Amino acid sequence: MLDEFYIEKLVKKKFPYKSRFFPTGIGDDSAVLNLKDSSLVVSSDSQVQDVHFNLKNFKPNEISSRALAVSVSDICAMGAEPKFFLNSLFIPRNTKKFFINRLFEGFKFSSDEFGVKLIGGNVSLSASLIIDVTVIGKCINNKFKERGKSKLGDIIYVSGKVGDAANGMTLLSKTRIYNKSEKGLISKYIAPRPKIKLGKILGQIDYLTSMIDVTDGLSIDLNRLLSGSSKTLGALIVWEKIPKTNVNKEFISDKLFSNNVLGGGDDYELLFTVKRENHDDFKKLIERKKLEVSEIGYVTTNKGIKLNRGGRTTTLEIKGFTHRF
Repeated sequence: MLDEFYIEKLVKKKFPYKSRFFPTGIGDDSAVLNLKDSSLVVSSDSQVQDVHFNLKNFKPNEISSRALAVSVSDICAMGAEPKFFLNSLFIPRNTKKFFINRLFEGFKFSSDEFGVKLIGGNVSLSASLIIDVTVIGKCINNKFKERGKSKLGDIIYVSGKVGDAANGMTLLSKTRIYNKSEKGLISKYIAPRPKIKLGKILGQIDYLTSMIDVTDGLSIDLNRLLSGSSKTLGALIVWEKIPKTNVNKEFISDKLFSNNVLGGGDDYELLFTVKRENHDDFKKLIERKKLEVSEIGYVTTNKGIKLNRGGRTTTLEIKGFTHRF
């Protein structure tokens, strides 16, 4: 019989971690963390069945691995180092032990890969599968990055490639054999990898003004990045500069491709702004550290997002995923 005691034993077996930072180990209702002379950054995120994933396209271990990855990405977007996590599981009735075992295999795999330690959590009965993850990070040298700190003229950058996850999700709806490139896009959606190393590097740069991760779409997250800086600030981005993976237009039309790049979510790339006067310094840093980032535009005084495509500039409709209740 599967019950919370079985899960508690399973967690203790797979995560027997104790240290001077975490003296209590797993077992109490709360975790004691001993961190001296440092700031903590804490983030919580949920993955809900048939909202963020479905059981048709995801294996159990992929669901839990993804849940941890997207929460860790929030820590990276602050320029901090992820250290610990807690997971609360909301489990449907008649769930099998095999399924739960695979869930924790995914947690264990990503925990090891990301270098974060499980320190607790909770389980409860639910109508559908929900995974809620809280990640605790450490601010290196007490430095961190926020949204809403960009200034006029700042240069806009993004890491990796944009729209890959949305294109991967689109391809999942096509019943056929995928080529290597298409498998890579699908993997970007199913198994996102947070930019831990890059986030830590960017978090230490004083002339980097604002940062966010691309969770819900490039345009909507860029708008969030700028919100709070000023009610009059906007941005101009250049389509040709946005890093993206070409797709087979037989399966993804030009219009859908554009929508996925500009408004598709789940990429978990880092989107940030750099002071114009320090741009040359940053370009040298990119070359020296071989950072996979691309300049895509700059901050303007025109509220909203403008898109230059083929030399023609238009106002971009802000699109992206939004929870509606």
